[in-house]
Amino acid sequence: MSTYRFIETAREFSAYRGQLEQRHVGIVALDLEAEFNLHVYGEHFCLLQIHDGTEAVLVDPQAVPVEAIGAFLEDRDILKITYDSAGDRGLLFRNHGIRMRSLLDLRPAVDLLNYEKQGLSSVLESALGHTPGPGKKRYQQYNWMRRPIDPGAVEYAIGDVLHLFELKDHLLEELRRGGLLERYILENLKVQDQDPETGRKAGFLRTGRFRKLPRPRQEHLEEIHAVRERYARELNLPPNSVLPNGALFEIVQGSQDLESLRPARGVPRGTFEAMLREIRERGRISGEGGASGSRS
Repeated sequence: MSTYRFIETAREFSAYRGQLEQRHVGIVALDLEAEFNLHVYGEHFCLLQIHDGTEAVLVDPQAVPVEAIGAFLEDRDILKITYDSAGDRGLLFRNHGIRMRSLLDLRPAVDLLNYEKQGLSSVLESALGHTPGPGKKRYQQYNWMRRPIDPGAVEYAIGDVLHLFELKDHLLEELRRGGLLERYILENLKVQDQDPETGRKAGFLRTGRFRKLPRPRQEHLEEIHAVRERYARELNLPPNSVLPNGALFEIVQGSQDLESLRPARGVPRGTFEAMLREIRERGRISGEGGASGSRS
């Protein structure tokens, strides 16, 4: 079991930052865990993992003020080793207005070196021979909103930062030998220059299946998606568990009979029926027969 410190008060986090300064630590490895509409509604920043080359800490954003965490993540005087930071940067900016600064993102290095598998676990195994722990897959869909955090989940979370210093040294040496170091420096700077992604549509509204729909049906799908989104928010449930994405597609294509739909566990029948009434009405407004409850 890895040794770590769990920080869950503003005072503890302030003291930790003071200790970094006293030890003249100017570089850390970090990662975060988040909830993305998997167990509850919406996106949530759930855990920050930091390793300074000596000590590992876990910071609880549910207890430590996110402003204090943001000040640390935006501190230009601390270089932060990350891996594929785009999703984390987007989450932090969309939900908290935090812009992560002074990043050394190792993902562009892996791209340049043409690693066959580019997930962090695969890269650690290929580059350093570190094989994933036996419970790795188990915690990939863990509910990080839960407290206390399962000890196995803690080990999983720490594992994402413990080897980033060693991975950095290995990849930079590979880049140097391949004459790619300056190119990597440029690609890493591009990461800093990109604005975090905001205003992005839901994933299934960006798929090929969605793009193949005629424009009127795309608009209809976006309308009933908005209805489902509102009910999911009110219920604090993942939208796909309130009404599956596939059912939304089938509704606008006229292949789903609304009368045959039944609420999932945790969705009150009355609430579910009210949502279907709104979806049916949207179908009448748009002229899409599939939402009226009849098959075409």
